[in-house]
Amino acid sequence: MALQKDQAIILSSKVFGESDRIIRFLTLRSGKLTGIARGGKKSQKRFMNTLELFNHIDIEYFEKGEKGIVRVDNADLLEANDGIGSSFRRMCIASFFAEFVDRLTREKEPHAGLFTVLREALDKVKGVELTYFDVLYYQLGMLHHLGYVPNFTTCVQCGKDLSGDAPTSFSHVRGGVVCGACASQVPHRKYPEGLISGLADPAAFKGSGIVAHGRHARELMEAFMHFHLNVEFKSYRLLVSAIG
Repeated sequence: MALQKDQAIILSSKVFGESDRIIRFLTLRSGKLTGIARGGKKSQKRFMNTLELFNHIDIEYFEKGEKGIVRVDNADLLEANDGIGSSFRRMCIASFFAEFVDRLTREKEPHAGLFTVLREALDKVKGVELTYFDVLYYQLGMLHHLGYVPNFTTCVQCGKDLSGDAPTSFSHVRGGVVCGACASQVPHRKYPEGLISGLADPAAFKGSGIVAHGRHARELMEAFMHFHLNVEFKSYRLLVSAIG
């Protein structure tokens, strides 16, 4: 068994037996892993509250083979989850981010870019009351690194580049925008002007009219996730109730 050292973010953590802890964590270099920390419930010397949800840590673990659970040997805290537990809203948002990453990744598939987005998102949650569009910004960033981002720039039927236009038709079934000429051939929904072009450039959210279309943005993204991710996120309903 080889000792591995990496950075990690704790996605889930639960007690196992009388004194051990099972954790799932996203690493910077090796992707998502599941590990057992012997004595993780009680050991103050080796773990000292480092295995709590959403913590950013330096971790040392032993791999038993290409597959299966790893043995967590040591962990040092880099950034604690301080602030996340201070409100129901922040806890719901952080839980959604962690579940989103957990449910959409497979074990031992490297996702360095995804790790960076998740770390930035959790850091933001600690100090700011995020809006729906803040959450959506990070969600789209995660989808980008996972290869699931909706197509907001080219017609899903004919391939026409719509990046310089203001498309208003989006096909949830096909996962992208539809030009006017193809609208009669593809099932789609119409959305307010500026919404789709705003989603294509998340960094410009607060500088565009997209913020006025929160209900429509949520509807579009929920329909897209339903058709293309085929995953029900347990934390999503709580997230929606918390952020309004």
